Amino acid sequence: MADNNQPRDNSQARQALRERLQRRRSDMSAGSVSDHSHTICNSAASLLASSQHIAGYLALGCEVNVAALLSFCRAQGQHTYVPCVQDNHQMLFAPINESTRLVANRYGIKEPAMDAERCILATSLDAVLVPLVGFDNNCHRMGMGGGYYDRCFAHRRADAKNTSRAPLLIGVAYELQRTDSVLPDWWDVPLDYVVTEQRIFNACTT
Repeated sequence: MADNNQPRDNSQARQALRERLQRRRSDMSAGSVSDHSHTICNSAASLLASSQHIAGYLALGCEVNVAALLSFCRAQGQHTYVPCVQDNHQMLFAPINESTRLVANRYGIKEPAMDAERCILATSLDAVLVPLVGFDNNCHRMGMGGGYYDRCFAHRRADAKNTSRAPLLIGVAYELQRTDSVLPDWWDVPLDYVVTEQRIFNACTT
């Protein structure tokens, strides 16, 4: 007989959901990706107005493209960064602008070609635009499964009662990536907002 006090193993269900959501996104046309990315960036800009150090990412495949938003932030005098994968399943954040030289990392994802000494820690950021595979109305995030973002922002989970904790985590996604529940595990770090082409989800009000 099963012990109802044991934590439920959702790993298979989570992987099946991840694959289903990835297929939805990969079926999008290039035109839809471009149009929705433009709308999402316009909406997300209002959440970044008071931030000086902002991290985004370099979009891969059909991910929401935030390059235009990062460029806009730089034009406002804000500093922009993208993640650089480290050997210990952690991430540092490298400064980026239009002239930054990029190289492919071990996953084939482009990142700035620079020494770790020029990068900053996640705790030095004011806001982060976070890519995702899926999300729910409570702003729980499903990623690719590597756990990089959850490890990077684990201090947010440990300090969950401190509402002023930094950085602000803003997921960017398409409405088709929304699901009833992403079946979150204890180590998953919730987002503060998720911005889609239709609306902004707020973890405090949804």
